[in-house]
Amino acid sequence: MSLHHLRLTAPAATIEASDLDGRTLSGIAVPYGEAGNTSAGRLTINPGAIRVPENLRRVKLFREHGRTDPVGFAASSEDTPAALRMGFHVANTPDGDRALLEASEGVRDALSVELDNVVIEAGHVVSADLVCVAQVPVPAYAGAVLTASDQHPEPDPEQDDPETDDPETDDPAEQDTEQNTTQEEDTMPETTETVEGSRSAGMVPAATHRPTPGADRQLWASHAAEAMRGATDAAQVNAALADITPANSGSDNAGPPGWIGELWTPQAAGRLLVEKIGVSPLTGMKMQGWKWQTEPEVAPYAGNKAAIPTSPASIVPAEATAQRIAGGWDLDRIYVDFNTGFLSAFQDAAVRDYKRKSQSYFIDGHAAVTGPPAVPAAEGFLADAADLGTAPDLTSAINVLVSYLTGNGAQVSFLALASDVYADFLNMTGAEAPWWLQGQGTISFNGTANVGGTAVVVDPTLAAGTVLGGDSDAVSLWETGPINVQAVNLPNGGIDFALFGYWAQMVHDDDGLAKVTVSGTTTARAADDTASSGRKSNGK
Repeated sequence: MSLHHLRLTAPAATIEASDLDGRTLSGIAVPYGEAGNTSAGRLTINPGAIRVPENLRRVKLFREHGRTDPVGFAASSEDTPAALRMGFHVANTPDGDRALLEASEGVRDALSVELDNVVIEAGHVVSADLVCVAQVPVPAYAGAVLTASDQHPEPDPEQDDPETDDPETDDPAEQDTEQNTTQEEDTMPETTETVEGSRSAGMVPAATHRPTPGADRQLWASHAAEAMRGATDAAQVNAALADITPANSGSDNAGPPGWIGELWTPQAAGRLLVEKIGVSPLTGMKMQGWKWQTEPEVAPYAGNKAAIPTSPASIVPAEATAQRIAGGWDLDRIYVDFNTGFLSAFQDAAVRDYKRKSQSYFIDGHAAVTGPPAVPAAEGFLADAADLGTAPDLTSAINVLVSYLTGNGAQVSFLALASDVYADFLNMTGAEAPWWLQGQGTISFNGTANVGGTAVVVDPTLAAGTVLGGDSDAVSLWETGPINVQAVNLPNGGIDFALFGYWAQMVHDDDGLAKVTVSGTTTARAADDTASSGRKSNGK
C-alpha cells in the first residue's frame, strides 16, 4: 500500500453533453473498474474510491495539465457504481470559448483527473482526493471523451472582448465568418500547440469533423510522421514530443511492483535415518517395558525319567522418558488480515526446524538446559552403539560392522554415513568396490542408497568419518508431533502461534548397534596433506 499524487487519463472519461448558451460541459470524469495508464503505471479505480470536495468550485477545469490555463470549475458531481460523472461551468473568457469549441469539434474531447493522497493496493486505487480536472485531446482510458454540440459558441454581446467584438460589424453572418477565420488561423500548422504547449510545424491540423478516438489517434500519428520526415535534425523532432521519464512523471518505477512471495531456500531432504528405522506414535510421557537380564537355557537330557535340566532366569524393567520440543511466537495479526501468506510460511519453517532437531535428538540427544525450569540432558541411541574403533577405509569399516552385528545374531538393516564418508562412497570406483558391492545396489544423489537390501543413508549430524550400522529392531523411536497451536492475542492485536512435539527412544540391546570411524576419508587425507604442507613450509 502506498500514497501517490496521480494523473489519471482514462479512455472512458468522456464529455457527453454541452450547453453552449449555458456554457457547461458534462460527462464521465473517472470510469470505475477499467484498467488505464496513469503516472504511477497501469491501474484500475475502484467504485467509490474518489473523494470529491464538498465545495465543488474548488475543483477547477484546466486546459491540459500544469494548472496554468483555467477554463472553468466543477458545478455538479454524481458518483455511481460505474463512474464518477461531473458537470463543469465554462468561463465566459477566450479560453472558455476555446474549450467549448475544441470539445464540439472533437479536438480536445477527453478528461484527465489529478488525484492526491492516492492509496494503491494490488494495482487498484482504493482511495484518493480529487484535486482538479484537465481537458485533454487523447485519453488513456477509452471512455474519457468529451461530447459537445456541433454549434460554435456565440460571443456574449455584453462582453467587451477585443478579439471578437467589432463595433463596425453587427451582421451575425460576418461575425461567424470572422470567427471561422480566426479558428483557421489558430489551427494553422505553424501555430499548432502540442500537449505540453510547444509548437511544431504540421503536427496537429484543424478538426473539420467529429473523429472517433481511434481515428483521432491515427490522424495525429500520420501528421507526426510527416513532421518527423521533414525535420532536418533531432531538435526539431524532439520539440514536438513530450519528454516523459520516471523522474519527471512522479513515479520512480514503470509500474506497481510484482509480488513473488517467499524466496526459495535449500532444505534438508528429510529425516533419512529416522525414517529407515521407523517411528511409532508416542502415547505417554513414559514408555515402559522389560528386558531379559538372564535368559533361560536348555541343555541335553538323558531321558528315562531322569531330572530335566533347569537354569535361572530373570528380567529387569525398561523405561524411556519422553522429551519435549517447543517454540512460540506472537505475530502481528496484519499477516492474517491481509492474507500475505507469511503466517503459513512461518509455520512451515517452524515445522522444518522441528524435523531437523528431532532427528538430532533421536540420534545424539541434547545437552542440559538451564532454567527455570531446568531441562536435564538426554542421550540419543548413538551413545549406546558399540564403538568398534577405526578402519582405514569404508570397505573395511563395513566389514567390521557386518562381522560384529551378524556375530551377535543381529541383521544389518541400515548403514548411516557421515557426509565425508558418503562422498567417498559416491566416488568409489569399480576396482575399489568389493565383489559383493558391484552391481548389487542403487544410489541417489539425495543421500540414499540400497546395497543388497540394506538401506544406506547420509546423516550430516554424524561426526566426520562415522559409519553407524544396526538392526532396526534394536532401537525403538516414538514421537507425537509436531502439534501446531494458534490463538488470538486480542488486547495486543496479535496472533499467538506455538509448536509442540514429544519424542522418546529406547535401545533394546546394544549388540544390535555399532559404529566405526573411518580414518582414511578423502576429507581426512586432504586435512593431513594441508598440515603436512604447512610443516614443510615451516622447515619442519
